[in-house]
Amino acid sequence: MPSTWRAAAVGLDAATAACAAFNLAYFLCRLARRREETASRAVAVFALALVSLAAMGESLFFLASLTVLPAGSPPATIPWALVRVLPLAGTAFISILILRRLLAALWPEDRRP
Repeated sequence: MPSTWRAAAVGLDAATAACAAFNLAYFLCRLARRREETASRAVAVFALALVSLAAMGESLFFLASLTVLPAGSPPATIPWALVRVLPLAGTAFISILILRRLLAALWPEDRRP
């Protein structure tokens, strides 16, 4: 795998891990304020925190494997790098939804420009 594809794979997994860590932090904060949540919402927040933890762990695993595996191994091929876009898309979309919610809490609609 040329160094550009290897760098792309590293970038995709690093971005996925960062988004998943942000999501995990948000959901853990929501769990800490559980008294504001209904039981069903608390279960949903726990499930999302678990998914975020799994996505972060997966990305960190692939980041680590890219440093030790030879250049021709499956995680270092172009198709594998392209498939890594899907977890990034999912975690980034959740991060965007969280940011939207946080910004809405900071700027209520009646005070928005």
